[in-house]
Amino acid sequence: MVKQCDPESAGIMTGARLYDGPMTCREVQLTSLPKESVTAENFGVFDAEVAEPGPGQVLVALRRLGLNAGLAHRIGREGTSYGPGIGIGDTPASDAVVEVLDSRSDAFQRGDLAVGKVAWRSIGVCDADGLRPVDPERHGVELEDHLTVLGHVGLTAYTGMIHVGEVRAGETVYISGAAGGVGSCAVQFAKARGARVIGSVGSSAKAALLTDELGADTAVNRHDGPAVDLLREAAPEGIDLFYDNVGGEQLEAALDTLVFGGRAVICGAVSQSGGGSGAPRNYRQLIHQELTMRGFTVTAHENLREQFEAEVGGWLRSGIVRGVYSTFDGFERIPEAFESLLDGSSRGRVIVSVPADAA
Repeated sequence: MVKQCDPESAGIMTGARLYDGPMTCREVQLTSLPKESVTAENFGVFDAEVAEPGPGQVLVALRRLGLNAGLAHRIGREGTSYGPGIGIGDTPASDAVVEVLDSRSDAFQRGDLAVGKVAWRSIGVCDADGLRPVDPERHGVELEDHLTVLGHVGLTAYTGMIHVGEVRAGETVYISGAAGGVGSCAVQFAKARGARVIGSVGSSAKAALLTDELGADTAVNRHDGPAVDLLREAAPEGIDLFYDNVGGEQLEAALDTLVFGGRAVICGAVSQSGGGSGAPRNYRQLIHQELTMRGFTVTAHENLREQFEAEVGGWLRSGIVRGVYSTFDGFERIPEAFESLLDGSSRGRVIVSVPADAA
């Protein structure tokens, strides 16, 4: 039985010293290692004690939690540049919008909203220098926008498409996992830069999202046939740039379709999360077609954030781009939401919403 955490009754909302612990809240822990794909059954929701914030720290309540498919690659494995390995009993972390309940830092005051990577806890302590304030004067920007087009997935798409991929007007771009959190941003950013965009998705509804709402020129449903046949039909003259979120068959198809001197940007490999074929088997196309294939981690490109926020923020205010997300209401739905992200049943960024009276 999970207890409700009431910040006011716990003492953190009154008095000169807002924290008046001890108090408990809720957290998600990994309870078992997946046999194949990660599912909701691999997690549990438990009571947890909330620490008192120390110097330079803030006590925060979760308001929106954005989930990332790449986290699955660290479950039961070693860490990556995105974070440590996740073992049984560990609490994962993702980027989130949080509300400051108590502050031991000059950077934040009670009631401020901030964005940063936090543990899957309803209330927790964070280092203030790991959070970015949400500008209350930024009109027309929803909380979810800070986790989509202006958030981690947006910066990832921007880094890969604009900085690494160097997309140019008039080019033909192919994006795998195009209806996901990163993919939906990549589609819009490529279109905003004047490219022709082909997106690969897993359903007719997601195909309609790409063409009817996000401006993609063509959407292909990967269930309609071999990836290489679908891509050749959509781009008979070949593609100039491939933005990969999936790997496997999609990467092989792109290598067979890229024009001479074409580029492939490797952002993710969700097809390998449950163990995959280890594709591409046709990597020699890199030689014969003089292709460039480059991977990247967004954490190594934080220097692009100011440029990213200025350009994409302008697109957002002008209505050129918008956030795409699926929302799950309630902290206890985090495991379910994470499974939906991995099995492809959701669209856009998967976000868990935690209302203020349920933190």
